[in-house]
Amino acid sequence: MRLPGRETADRAAPIALPRRALAGSAAAKLIEALTLAGLVLLVPRALGTSDYGAFAVALAVATGIATATGIGGPALFARVLAPLDGDARRAAARALVGRLARARVTVLMALAGAVAIAAAAAPQSVSALQIGLVGAAALLGAAATLLSQLALGQERTAAWSLRYPLENGVIVGAALLLYPIAGTDGAIAAIPLGAAAALTVGLSSAWPELHRTRAGVALPASVLRFARLQACGGALTQAFHRGAAPACALLGATGAATGHAAIAAGAALAITYAVLQTTLVALPGAARAFAHDRDGAEAGLRRVAALCAAVVVPACALLALFAEPLLGTALGNDFRGAAEPLRIALAAAALAPLWAWATQLAALRERPGAGLGGAALGALSFVWVAALALPGAQASGAAAAMLAGVAAATAGTFAALRIGDRDPLARHAPADAARAMPAPSRPGAP
Repeated sequence: MRLPGRETADRAAPIALPRRALAGSAAAKLIEALTLAGLVLLVPRALGTSDYGAFAVALAVATGIATATGIGGPALFARVLAPLDGDARRAAARALVGRLARARVTVLMALAGAVAIAAAAAPQSVSALQIGLVGAAALLGAAATLLSQLALGQERTAAWSLRYPLENGVIVGAALLLYPIAGTDGAIAAIPLGAAAALTVGLSSAWPELHRTRAGVALPASVLRFARLQACGGALTQAFHRGAAPACALLGATGAATGHAAIAAGAALAITYAVLQTTLVALPGAARAFAHDRDGAEAGLRRVAALCAAVVVPACALLALFAEPLLGTALGNDFRGAAEPLRIALAAAALAPLWAWATQLAALRERPGAGLGGAALGALSFVWVAALALPGAQASGAAAAMLAGVAAATAGTFAALRIGDRDPLARHAPADAARAMPAPSRPGAP
């Protein structure tokens, strides 16, 4: 696809790809798939239906809160920090971490209040200990997410790639160990232990950089604007990525249809975010090269997207072909009805490399408004298709709404990028503004 102002992009020599980082990220995703299989297969068998339900709710709440606080962060850290070096990078990193930490604590407090109110409405279902464990897991997970995003911006890609595989692995192992000792409370205690393990890796990666720079450097307004627009775009993206099952519930679909929609969307999201997190390791290098080789930097991202597409598109086609027997074997015959919505959702997953490329181009060009506009179009398309198709098509209608949202967001982002080289919502380049930040004094300096 040719973008405006990029007449020479097709002839540009792409920057060298971070092959080791990409290979490490792909390997981490394979490990993460194994740990997710443990969460889906080993833990339910050990806990049983009733206790696993309580564990699954606690896990969903804790990880959902941690994920919500981190929306928009990876591209922000990669775009702002990667072009900087030495003291300038450390100063920007510390200022970003401090500012985002304060904002995320505010979000955490609001979400914790909502969870506490919901728990108080059903005092028979959860205990104070379980609420405390989930709250600790959410706090530790949010901190781990922040530091893993910082690691990406500092091009410490191992800490970025291993964050979720390590957390999931510790949760599986601890749940299997603690459940026979302490029952459901022991299994839920595994969740903050997993988040603590991820936080430990983040601290070990971030501390050498952060402790060498004093606080007190103010972030330019353009960086904060970039952060806000990234966060808004990410929040709107969640509507069409995660809205299939809630839309079924809101629009009167049957319980079975809601479950089928959740399975289809969950499988598509697993593929989508594996692609996104893998391709993000190329963004810092592209951001660093962008100032002196714009075409090469963009061509490098295009190559990464093409490599992912070469793997993901055939894989999605193969999964769609064998959807029904795979569902029957893995989940039982009652779930064979999810085959049709799964095939539709896999079409959305096949668009993941193109979607990831679009969003990363928007970040690379410092045009978060383009990503926000695409995400808004995707959310509107999801709502429109869901309202029309879901009442009759049930789970398949919800999956179709997801596909429409992803396709519209991707097309909308590329269309916004075609409008011009500069985004009116981001008049000053955040990376340039961060580079112009006053140099911090070293510890011990007068």
